[in-house]
Amino acid sequence: MEELKTISLVLALFFPLSWAISYLITGIGKERSKIYLLLLFLAASFTYLMTYFKFQNHLDIYAFLFPLQGGVVLTLFPLFYLYVRSITSEKKLKIKNIHSHFVFPLSIVICYIIIQKFLLSQSEELLFVKYLLDKDVEVGKHFVLGKWIYDIGKIAYVLTSVGYAIASTIVLRKHMKKIRELFSENDTTELKWLQGLSLVFLLMIIFFVIIHIMKNDKVDANSLLVTLSYLMFSGFFWYLGLNGFRQKEIYNPKELIEVNELESSPKISREAIEKHLIKTKAYLKPDFTVFDLCYHFHTNRTYLSESIRINFDMNFRGLINHYRIIEAKTRIENSVEKNETPDLERLAINCGFSSYSTFFRVFKSEIGITPSDYIKNIQNK
Repeated sequence: MEELKTISLVLALFFPLSWAISYLITGIGKERSKIYLLLLFLAASFTYLMTYFKFQNHLDIYAFLFPLQGGVVLTLFPLFYLYVRSITSEKKLKIKNIHSHFVFPLSIVICYIIIQKFLLSQSEELLFVKYLLDKDVEVGKHFVLGKWIYDIGKIAYVLTSVGYAIASTIVLRKHMKKIRELFSENDTTELKWLQGLSLVFLLMIIFFVIIHIMKNDKVDANSLLVTLSYLMFSGFFWYLGLNGFRQKEIYNPKELIEVNELESSPKISREAIEKHLIKTKAYLKPDFTVFDLCYHFHTNRTYLSESIRINFDMNFRGLINHYRIIEAKTRIENSVEKNETPDLERLAINCGFSSYSTFFRVFKSEIGITPSDYIKNIQNK
């Protein structure tokens, strides 16, 4: 079990560190959201390196770097939250809104630096850190003050982890609601991988809470708990790094500025929108957005979204998917007339859907039966 424990600690360090190096090598360019991911991976790498030192009893190195560790560990959940905020936000996050998330971690770092580097002698630093880790040592003059700050930090870490998890979930839900007004359905804007990560994120928080509620000596003695916890952490950062690397920016800042500067048209009728969509068949493009319509009608996004809602009693995504299903029905009927069996997966892509599963779900919602049953009904007529 001790070997598995060591492996789990190494993996928890390896994955965020490897992704941080990958991000640095490939460059993050103008992808603003990846900045927060890079900082998160660097913070996680340092945190798990320190954890490795702690569990492997390299306490001299651990004690020397401990003031920095006390603050860095408190930045993990804020950085994840800021990534979610950044990838789902149309505008660049304001500096003042970013700084507020790091005031407390910075305060903890300063407190530990003052205690360790100014109030304690060099020989007392290691004893002080051992005392914080529940080792049996002689208590020094300022040890109790440091322990008090340490306990506050642990409580804050547990509370903020839960708080930031809830906040990240709320941000994602608002995003899912908003993009129906802006984008036709596709995997780039859906952030389904982030939603899938939520279960692992929840489990990770549970392990975080357990580890930080228990005394350090109890955690150190429980190899199974440490192994399971850090395997969970390593899996989380592997999945986050992989999908974060693939994820493109959802919003184009230049496009947003241009569209928002457009004036409201006097009126956009149902007929005008239908005529444009039928003539151009722009809905067949998987990346078709409300901004494309804004450019055509020379109107801003808010006015156009409202026009779609009033004229069609649905949002932009519902309208585009409606026309895609009409196109799909037409192509299916033409294939059956020629005694051909439609390739539904290819049909889904050609009609603008990002995947067959999305096409299947939308088709059944619109028509009331599955695409296969629809084909059978036509064939049996």
